[in-house]
This record gives sequence, C-alpha cells and structure tokens, in this order.
Amino acid sequence: MSDCSYLRLVSIAILLGLLFSLTECKKDDETPTPATSAPTVTTSSASWVGRSWATLKGTVNANNYITKVIFEYDTTTSYSQTIDATPDIVTGESYTSVSANLTGLKTKTLYHYRIKAASSAGTTYGSDMTFTTTSGTSGSVIIYNPGLTYDSITDIEGNTYPTIQIGAQTWMAENLKTTKYYDGTIIPFVISETVWTELTTPAYSWYNNDSITYGALYNWHAVNTGKICPDGWHVPSESEWTILINYLGNENVAGDKLKETGTSHWLSPNTKATNESGFTALPGGYRNNSGTFNNIKRSGYWWSSTESSSADAYCRSINYSYSNVDRISSNKRIGLSVRCIED
Repeated sequence: MSDCSYLRLVSIAILLGLLFSLTECKKDDETPTPATSAPTVTTSSASWVGRSWATLKGTVNANNYITKVIFEYDTTTSYSQTIDATPDIVTGESYTSVSANLTGLKTKTLYHYRIKAASSAGTTYGSDMTFTTTSGTSGSVIIYNPGLTYDSITDIEGNTYPTIQIGAQTWMAENLKTTKYYDGTIIPFVISETVWTELTTPAYSWYNNDSITYGALYNWHAVNTGKICPDGWHVPSESEWTILINYLGNENVAGDKLKETGTSHWLSPNTKATNESGFTALPGGYRNNSGTFNNIKRSGYWWSSTESSSADAYCRSINYSYSNVDRISSNKRIGLSVRCIED
C-alpha cells in the first residue's frame, strides 16, 4: 500500500470516529419526550340543593395540559345538558377545585351529573353523582288581608303573585322570587360571599341560600336592568314609594298598614300591624356587601329604582318593633327584596 493510500484510510477512520462521537453527544443532550396524560378528575357531592337550584362540585388535575372543564347533567345518565365549570380552564399539575351553579331545575326531581375535562392529551369523565331538588312549596302560609280583593300576576317562570290596588297604584302583594328576567334571560345566582362582595353586575341569592317564603334578594345592578319585573311592571322609583306612604298617612304610621299581621314571619309582638293596605310586607332581611345575611323576620328592605349616588341607591325598610317606613341609601352591592308596581 502506498503512503498516500494509507494516509487516506487513516483520515477516513478519524472522520468516522468524530461523526460517531458527535452523534452520541447529541443523543445524550436530547430531553426525552414525556408520555401524554389525560386529565385526572373527581366528581364531588352537590351542595346548596334547593327547589330549583344546586351547586355542582369536583376537582381536576390538568397534568400540565390546558384543560377545558364542564359539568354534564340531566334527569338521566344521557347528560344532555352542560354548563361551564368555574374555573372552566385548568392548567398545571395540582388538583384544582371547580364548581357550577345550576338554576331553573325542576322541583322534587332526581338529577345525574359528572365532570368532563378535555385537553390535547385526552378527555376524562368523572363518576356519576346525583342530587334531588326539594319541594316547590313556599313553606309557611302568607296571611293576606281577607277583607280585600286581590288580583294576580305571573312571572316568566310561572310564579304567581297576588296584586293589590292601593290608591291609584297597583302593587305586588308578595316579594319577587324570579330567577329570570322577563325576556327569559337567567339572572346570575351567586352563593359565594367573596364573589358577592366584588360584584358590580346583576345577581340574586336566597336568604342563607335557601329561604323561599320571603322571596329572593337582588342586588341593585339586577334592579337597574329594567327587566327584573314581569312585562308591564317595574321596580318602583323613590317618588312612587313616597306616593304609597303618603296615601297611607305618612312614614311614621304607614309601616303598620303595610305589614303582614301576626308573628308567623315577623318577630313578636308585631301588635300594631293591620295590613289594611293589603300590601302584606314580609321581613326578608338582607344580604350585606360582604356577602353575609342579616335580619330575617326582623326587618324588610325593598329597593327603589332611584340612585342616591354612583355607589348607592334608595330603598325602604320596615321593622317588627315600630310603625315607621324608613328611607335608606344602600350600597348597590347589597341584596334586598323587590316589590313590583304596575306600569
């Protein structure tokens, strides 16, 4: 073999060795591709189950993929209805609690539900869980004035309210309890104290998230939509409240003429209450701007549609222990009762 051939072979060997070494280094530096993992989910027990509402709960581990989370529900395991969870997008690799508030359910009905979590790694369904809504009855009987003639009005959900003419005005004789605007749009139902505190948008709740007899508690933002009362009715302005109170004498005596008699709902003694107006005022209490509930059976509070400032609006209140109807300026985040007046 010539010297040139020998040198050529040596050069080729060296080049092959270098290529092999570079290839091995590249393999050592590569990060292994992780195995994909679909979300891990758990369906938990429902809470705050009422006559037409319930809160669904569960947990989701996204396993480091962007994951969309919903609840599926129905009266059977067909799960034909869905609602976005809160939060509806979950990431990371730790367990996140999720929930959803259902409204507009049938009374005394068994419902099935489960979590569905979907990511690019796959879709996972939680186990089937159930809850049963409560009775549609309103609880204790409201005592109207038997000497007066009442008419009635029905809201978008089919709730029927007695109505009464007082002077030239016609009022509902029961607190509003609709969960929808008159156009059928759902009013947001808020249970969480933290969420309620921060709201600058419409919402309603029930006293202690359960009471029916006293009606729902709405923040003023729901009132301000102009759609909370049945079509042809509206939330009274401050001046319309004043007309009612003046017709009944004045603010010092009108409370007794508006209150339901007896102590089924009002605290004792409530001895001066006559309900001679037929208004049948009930003490539904209120939900304050920190989200807690106060004063049921002690006081009733009703919104007006009139602002007193950018943060507040006027309302009227009646207490079990005196005859007055007080005018108050309340924060718009507070939850109060609503009485509607005919247009």
